[in-house]
Amino acid sequence: MAHISRLVVVDASVVLKWLFDDEECVSQAVALRDDFYLRDAIRVIAPQLLAYELANGVVVAARRKRIPTDKAVEALSDLLALSVELREIEPLLSLELAFRYNLSAYDAAYLALASSEKCELWTGDKALYKAVKDELLLVKWIGDYSVV
Repeated sequence: MAHISRLVVVDASVVLKWLFDDEECVSQAVALRDDFYLRDAIRVIAPQLLAYELANGVVVAARRKRIPTDKAVEALSDLLALSVELREIEPLLSLELAFRYNLSAYDAAYLALASSEKCELWTGDKALYKAVKDELLLVKWIGDYSVV
């Protein structure tokens, strides 16, 4: 019988930690990446929005001199090459969740995908986590990810 990987949603705050090693909870984010990319222990999905949020994260990092501007294309390409599966989400569900939890529509998109797929959402966004953690057990703080 084929091994079935556990499905998880990641947001841009987690994926950007795969690039920048000067952030909080990098070892946990890298453990998640390795469970996905090296061990095939999980399947990682995200809304299509992820690609644009990653591009923006790289732009901001270059402007703040965290990475050289001439490395921006390579940095984004490396993140996209990890092949997080990008999925379409229902905009109305995102809107509903944004209002319900006082989130941006962007953050709510990740929540909408996790809700519709009935899987965990791993985030490094403290505001998102704090807004929903008491009601939505499917939202997990990346700092709690198991490092082996």
